[in-house]
Amino acid sequence: MIGFIVGQGLALLYMLLFYLAWIASSLALPVSIAALLFCLAHPLRTLYKIRLFGIAILYLLCCNDKTWKDPKDCPSSYFVNTSPDKVDHRCIIFVRHGESTWNETFNKGDRSRLSFAVFFIPNLIYALLVEFYLFVAGHSEESWFFDSPLSAKGVRQATDLRRFLAKAEHTTAAENDIIDLMTGKTKATGTDNDGSKASPAAQLCSSNLRRAISTVAIGFQDRMDKQMDQDPILILPCLQEISRNPDALSITPPRGEVVPSWTDKAISGFDYRRIFNQQVDTKLHNGNKPVSSNGLKRMNEFAAIAFDQIEKDTIIVGGHSLWFRSFFRTFLPRDFEHVSKKKKLINGGVAAFTLCKVTSDTGDKVRGRRGAVGSHLVRAVRSTCNQENSRLVSER
Repeated sequence: MIGFIVGQGLALLYMLLFYLAWIASSLALPVSIAALLFCLAHPLRTLYKIRLFGIAILYLLCCNDKTWKDPKDCPSSYFVNTSPDKVDHRCIIFVRHGESTWNETFNKGDRSRLSFAVFFIPNLIYALLVEFYLFVAGHSEESWFFDSPLSAKGVRQATDLRRFLAKAEHTTAAENDIIDLMTGKTKATGTDNDGSKASPAAQLCSSNLRRAISTVAIGFQDRMDKQMDQDPILILPCLQEISRNPDALSITPPRGEVVPSWTDKAISGFDYRRIFNQQVDTKLHNGNKPVSSNGLKRMNEFAAIAFDQIEKDTIIVGGHSLWFRSFFRTFLPRDFEHVSKKKKLINGGVAAFTLCKVTSDTGDKVRGRRGAVGSHLVRAVRSTCNQENSRLVSER
């Protein structure tokens, strides 16, 4: 009996594969003709898509983004017997993007292993069909895989973040202070005088990947709607995800306009035109991460920008899970056990902490040159946001 059932199952599987192959072969000619017509009608867009494909292959083969040697000295050693007047501080708030279309296709997420395995092939076929449609329809600035945008679930997670920030009260006074910085209720000193617009005390930043930019724009929409003075989303390529996959490559040209994805345009009540055209600053966006770059180089670059190029003492960072986890592993003391070193921040999650910089007098201990800096995380606050639960947990 069992053999009969197994045999019937295999027969159905082979029949399904046969019909799929037959459908694919039947569509091959018209699909090829449609693709050829598009190439002839839009040669520049075709070349742009081919260029993106070439960049993706180059990074897959040559990128060593996850390969670096950890700094020899423990970060905490920089602060031993250090005078307080030589230590500078920044409050950093990490915000992880919502789920992307790439995650939806290739990552299990919160699905069961069985569900992910059963639907993987259908989901992959659907993703390839969407990618082909974007190609033949002339949407050269769009891709399911390259710089993948938010998925429908990712949009919900970003919207959940917005609701979380809009809550009137949170658990502790310290947590309320963090929320006030994020929502713009806390203003910079000396602003809002003589009828001028108030300037928030925190600087909004994002990586140059669309899912992170969209998460910041959606999650902080209430703040963005106030259109406060000096409150753009500053795009920083040093925050680009640590990965060689195509979804970690930026589709936005250097210092170019950030184009909203089709998932952004589908959000009811989201004024993406105003935010993306008027409230996104790409002056520091110099393009994709170099093939010779790695995560450590970009983390150090961010630390330098945080202290040397951003005037505000609080920086809100829209970014990525591997980048965030690597940052905690690199800059927290080696002997300090914390969940942030082991686990990824969830989609739509928030982690706030204090980043410290100490300036060496001699320079012989801190990266070998006078005026160089070492960074050390001394406080962390973690929050998780999703449809079922929103909470802010302090770690001391």
